[in-house]
Amino acid sequence: MTGEARNALVTGGSGFVGSHVVDALLEAGYRVRCLVRATSRLRWLEGKPVELVQADLRDDEFAEAVAGVDTVIHCAGLTRGSRRALFAANCDGTRALVDACVASGGRMRFVFCSSQAAAGPGALQRPREVEDPPRPTGDYGRSKLAAEVEVLRRSDRLEVVVLRPVAVYGPRDEDTLSCFRMAARGVFLVPGVRRRLVQLVHVRDVAAVLRRAAECTAVVGNTYFVAHPETIDWLELAAALGQAVGRRLVTLRLPTPLLWSAGTAAELLGGGRRPGQLDLRRARDLSRRAWTCHVDRTMKDLDWEPRYGILDGLRHTAEWYREQGWL
Repeated sequence: MTGEARNALVTGGSGFVGSHVVDALLEAGYRVRCLVRATSRLRWLEGKPVELVQADLRDDEFAEAVAGVDTVIHCAGLTRGSRRALFAANCDGTRALVDACVASGGRMRFVFCSSQAAAGPGALQRPREVEDPPRPTGDYGRSKLAAEVEVLRRSDRLEVVVLRPVAVYGPRDEDTLSCFRMAARGVFLVPGVRRRLVQLVHVRDVAAVLRRAAECTAVVGNTYFVAHPETIDWLELAAALGQAVGRRLVTLRLPTPLLWSAGTAAELLGGGRRPGQLDLRRARDLSRRAWTCHVDRTMKDLDWEPRYGILDGLRHTAEWYREQGWL
């Protein structure tokens, strides 16, 4: 970045995706402020030149957080919980944040990190397009879609951009850690007995494209999917995971009825609360035949190309887990 440094607010800056966004912005010369909860673990921000502001999406005012910034990258959100909790954090919290940005005066860039869950899955024969009518499959996706609507409604007063990443993995992620640990034991459970397709994206590629969205003028007002363009099935994913951890895997197929039963049982027993645990939403998502989308427009408009292929990204992540003693 040349000239005067820009001032950016990152919500969820202590989390998995948000902390990588902080790293990308600092590397580019931004002055970075992070919105964190009082209970947030700050391990990924320790020693970094960031300003911390405490607030919670569910019940706080954001005037102090947005004061003096010209860029907001909104990564914070709730991924599991009741419908009421999801909408309170993801929709109501986003509405309060964008309203605070509008009230602060001036023209501000607001980049919203949503999710493909807001759009819904693709199909085996046809990846999802941004223009397709949204069909979220659960309350998480519906709450993120409602948040997108709130953001885009302010497009006459804010420079808004909405990005919808697919399944994100990489260093610091605790959700996909269970998959790596399973693979390290030499076994992998493949959801369903029929072929299922999936796209992934490395967290550093997500951070890079969020930064690009904060800087590119031509993308204002638009919505984009974020994924590595390579589409693979679950057996190919298992093979890549095996290579990443250095094991030949035994793959076992888990029929969809058993997957749903396991998710329902976990929900009833209070499971699914820790990262990577199966719950009903995860079971529902895993039962879909294709979580796929087209990203050609994203790559063209944002002048962005993922750096990490699937195998390279999985290897990079496995190495990081080992260095941390997680694997």
